[in-house]
Amino acid sequence: MMSRIGLTLLGIIITAGSLSSQAPAQSPSKVKVLILTGVNNHKWRETTPVLRAILEQTGRFDVRVNEEVRGNTSETFDNYDVLLLNYNDLKQTAGPWWDEKARNAMLEFVRKGKGLVSYHAANNAFWGWEKYDKMIGGTWREHASHAPYHTYTVRIVDSQDPITRDLPSTFSETDELYHGLSMQPGIHLLATAYDDPHNCGANGGTCGTGKDEPLIWTVKYGAGRVFQTALGHDVKSMEGMGFRITLVRGTEWAATGQVTIPAPPMMN
Repeated sequence: MMSRIGLTLLGIIITAGSLSSQAPAQSPSKVKVLILTGVNNHKWRETTPVLRAILEQTGRFDVRVNEEVRGNTSETFDNYDVLLLNYNDLKQTAGPWWDEKARNAMLEFVRKGKGLVSYHAANNAFWGWEKYDKMIGGTWREHASHAPYHTYTVRIVDSQDPITRDLPSTFSETDELYHGLSMQPGIHLLATAYDDPHNCGANGGTCGTGKDEPLIWTVKYGAGRVFQTALGHDVKSMEGMGFRITLVRGTEWAATGQVTIPAPPMMN
């Protein structure tokens, strides 16, 4: 049987196929994606195969996975169009930092004109590395938190951007909602969500902020492009159509500067 992800992405694939049938016979080459993972305080062994499936089921991407990034160099990355970070060495994980060579290779990869996707907890990574903070545009640092996992409404704030064009103005997601992120100047904000102050943890735990919190944005870094989504905490939250369509379109944009993947006919 086809997975739920496969079924819900079928509309994207069919629509893309119908559009391509009206285009010249030669289709564009697939976007080459390298998922960088192996350490995370989230369940990366569960989410990485889902990320790969979501991308590959569109027919637009060729995806590989690297679970040991230490020791990687520019030569490791050069054959790819975009890097996707499913990585988090947040202090309490006691996970290894990448070595300096790998970190600089990632910076140069983007700076010279290619793409980076920061997925969910990847914005928690690399504390103290200011170049990383500037590159991805918003990070989980000392003042960040989130209230309990719940269903909320995501609001598109720029409907003319190639990533969000033709998407509904709002869609529902069941997920964590990060708040208090350390945001850099100059990001291009695509989507936010209202953080309900009545949504509180048990026994006086963290409540929502009562503010619209940034969720999805892009950053230009050198000649390259960065797409950041704070959605997708776990496999359940990755079932949301809004998460999936913004992920695939954001990844294509980060890799190429354009979006050819059409919006699905139905989002909810």
